[in-house]
Amino acid sequence: MGQQRQEGFAANCLRKGSPSTVRAMTDDADVPADSHQQMRVSAQALRGLAHPLRARLLDELRINGPATATILGRRLGESSGATSYHLRQLSRYGFIDNEPGRTGGRERWWRMRPGGWSMSGHEFLSNPETRVVAQAVLDRLYQQKRRRFADWTALVSDSPDLPAVRRWKDAATDSTSHARMTPGEAAEFADALNDFLGSWGRRFQGRTPESHPDTDVVQVDTALFPVLPEAEGRSEGSAAERD
Repeated sequence: MGQQRQEGFAANCLRKGSPSTVRAMTDDADVPADSHQQMRVSAQALRGLAHPLRARLLDELRINGPATATILGRRLGESSGATSYHLRQLSRYGFIDNEPGRTGGRERWWRMRPGGWSMSGHEFLSNPETRVVAQAVLDRLYQQKRRRFADWTALVSDSPDLPAVRRWKDAATDSTSHARMTPGEAAEFADALNDFLGSWGRRFQGRTPESHPDTDVVQVDTALFPVLPEAEGRSEGSAAERD
C-alpha cells in the first residue's frame, strides 16, 4: 500500500473525558476548521454509525490510514458505489474528512477526523429513543476490540516462533488493576490517564510506514468502571435477551 497514512494513539472515547488523539495539524484549506476539535456525538450522528459497513470503514481508516472508496471496497469485498455512499454519510456526520493534499483527483481520499470523537454510552443507553441503536453501536465497537486482541493471542499461541511474534512478544502486555475509589477520584484518575496517553501519542504524530518502516500499528485499550454487586451476571442475561 503506497498511500501515506497518519498513525498514533487516535482513539474513540466512550465517556465524557478527552480521548487520546493524535492531531495531524495542517493549514490545508480543504480541511474543515473544526476538524481538529473533538466531536461530541449527537443522537443523529449516533444513528449514522448504526450501519455495519460504516463501522468496518471506520475501522479500516483507523488502522490502515487514508484511502479512497475504491481501495476500501477492494479491501472489504464491497462495491465502490456502496463504500462511496457510506463514506459520504460518515463525512456528513463528522466522523471522517478529506485527506489534505489529495484533493482535485478523480476520487476523494478519506481519513479519520483528526480531533477524534467522544460519546456518552450511559446517556444514550438510558434514553429509550436511542437505547437500541446505542447498544448495537457499542456492541460492535467492543467486539472489534476483543476480536483484535483475541487474534493476537491466538497468533502467539499458534505461531510462537513467527518473526513478528518474536519481535513483539516482550513489548505487548495485558494487565488488570483494582483500587477502591470514589467516583470523583476515578474521574480524576481517568482524566490523568487520558492526558498521559495523549502526551505519548503526540510523540508519534505524523508517522507513516514510509517514514518509519520499522513500526507497526499498536492498539491501546483502556476501560475504567466500578465492580458493583448489582452488575454481577448482567452481561449473560443481556446477551441472552439480544439473541
